[in-house]
Amino acid sequence: MEDIETVVDEVNKGVRIIVARGSEAAESVGGSIRETIKDTLEGVRSSRDNVVMVRTNKESLDRLDELVEGGIANSRSEAAAFLIAEGIKARRGLFDKISEKIEEIRKTKEELRLLIEEEDGGQSAHAEGPKAPAP
Repeated sequence: MEDIETVVDEVNKGVRIIVARGSEAAESVGGSIRETIKDTLEGVRSSRDNVVMVRTNKESLDRLDELVEGGIANSRSEAAAFLIAEGIKARRGLFDKISEKIEEIRKTKEELRLLIEEEDGGQSAHAEGPKAPAP
């Protein structure tokens, strides 16, 4: 009987150690997440010079409100800016590919414009007036 109690005590000690370490790990991860959110929000707050009007569905609006209610963001606008920044960071590879393709499209448009000017002897550029620069 004493052997069983010893084993139970040892198991209980092991479980307490595991729970304590798990709690420490969870606190560490939570702290890490808090710091990441804090850093992102500071960046969002410091560089919000552009306005974008968006319509959202109910679920998205609820998520924005949760960020505000939870004290993570001060407003829906700040919460939206935070989520946009996080989405861009999370999909960095995709946005890099999109940027490359956009640059290819711009170069191709310029090549076409030059080709037309060569064919027309510069006539169509003068008839239409100056071209607006590409965004």
